Amino acid sequence: MTYDDSGWHTDSTSELGLAPAAAATHIGMFYAWAVARDLHSPTVLVWGAPEPKPRPELELLRTRAKTPGRYLLDHCCGELNIGDLNARGQAFAAAAYKPYLRAYGFVPEVARYETIYHAPDTWETYDAVAGLLDEAWAEWRQSDRG
Repeated sequence: MTYDDSGWHTDSTSELGLAPAAAATHIGMFYAWAVARDLHSPTVLVWGAPEPKPRPELELLRTRAKTPGRYLLDHCCGELNIGDLNARGQAFAAAAYKPYLRAYGFVPEVARYETIYHAPDTWETYDAVAGLLDEAWAEWRQSDRG
């Protein structure tokens, strides 16, 4: 199952005159947050490989060597899939990803731009969005699901 795919947003970014990479920012923010909260899968299935492979490239997110959107494009094919998250992350994403998308544009650091796609793929944007996700996580956990 795919929660979101930058390819689903490239018509919008194209119409706005933005690079296709702008379609990955909001997805990468969610994934980077999941990695920071240990809600990600430390392995990835590789076509033709008998077992999942480790993901040493996750260190690029942990150390902020790559921005969230760029990481998503370079290492996740621009997608957030069920296999990118562990069981707890999957349960949270199933409950919270759509509400996250609705709320993302209201984060002040995102809302100041013309559209969500204009928000920069930076760690400053991530820090602002992480607060939104932390609140959603706390709510989810209090609801006896987490």
